[in-house]
Amino acid sequence: METSEKQNLGNYIDFYNDPFDTEISIDKLFIKLYNEIGFNFQAYLNLKVKNFIQIITEKFELTSKSYFFKHETAKNSKTFEINHLSSEYLLELKPKVLLYISQQRLVIVYGNEIPFAEIKEIMQLAKTYKKKKHNRKFYMISASKHAEYGLDLQKFSIKKTTVDVKENYNDDFEDVNKTISDFLSTKDKNGLILLHGKYGTGKTTYIRHLISSINKRFIFLPLNLMEAISEPNFLPFISNYKESVLILEDAEDLLISRNAMPTRNNALVNLLNIGDGLLSDAFSIKIICTFNADLKQIDKAILRKGRLITRYEFKELSIEKTNNLRKKLNIIDTSEQNMTLADIYNKDGVNFAELVEHKVGFKK
Repeated sequence: METSEKQNLGNYIDFYNDPFDTEISIDKLFIKLYNEIGFNFQAYLNLKVKNFIQIITEKFELTSKSYFFKHETAKNSKTFEINHLSSEYLLELKPKVLLYISQQRLVIVYGNEIPFAEIKEIMQLAKTYKKKKHNRKFYMISASKHAEYGLDLQKFSIKKTTVDVKENYNDDFEDVNKTISDFLSTKDKNGLILLHGKYGTGKTTYIRHLISSINKRFIFLPLNLMEAISEPNFLPFISNYKESVLILEDAEDLLISRNAMPTRNNALVNLLNIGDGLLSDAFSIKIICTFNADLKQIDKAILRKGRLITRYEFKELSIEKTNNLRKKLNIIDTSEQNMTLADIYNKDGVNFAELVEHKVGFKK
């Protein structure tokens, strides 16, 4: 299609999804172009966008005029390189065949005289360039309007952390660590792990250690999306990632007693179903929750025997452990009190939490 023809289409704002949107409706565009309603076929894929575009460009002899839009973003580290994982494309593959391409979704709108065998051929090409399944990595759940269930996984690299559990945690944690490691490493098992205690006692460091040492897919659910657990689309979404470890940090609002927060019922019920309910055997998802609230505030259903694999409260290291660790870190002076890992490893840091008393008022 010629550029002038595309520009003329811009006068028809109703081929956008709504008057205030910038996202084109492919079905409406098809009607504008060909004066007929097209058939719509789509699939949700984890697509290698760059490779797929290269192959269809060669096969269908595409040019820059074939594209209606390219919504491309740059890589964070290399500003002039395209990050195809977050880019979108809309193009005319051939007359009466429109194609929308993103990493998560492929949409084909085509005329009724186009044989479905041609559509299958395009889909077969796309399947050839699917990314491999997720393996041992760290991912974060994010909202995505283009994903099948409105949610998607973003891959992240985290610093490899190997912790000497015996040196960095109190003696009573060794057996708990073995229970957790064995549980996470075992296939076809599900349940919940609760890790709680004050800030700086090593909960997050320990989770980093697990991610580095356990051969599993770890999925982090950020605080702003915890309410998504109560949505109908969350369960079918998470069912795609069986044998994963779901991490919920600072989850006290989610775990708090339903008597205290009755509006949180759906999210907590879904969490319990994944951990040890009707869906648990099908999903085989292991859940790690961390929180800082008093254990008495946590819903009793979470603590039920059989559902809870283990629970541990992180505390300051004993005086003996504190001084042994300080000695290993070449800290000369000894401590006469229990200390958190944060205080030991950041002994020279400024504690901004300490308030400096001062008088309020005007000098006379």
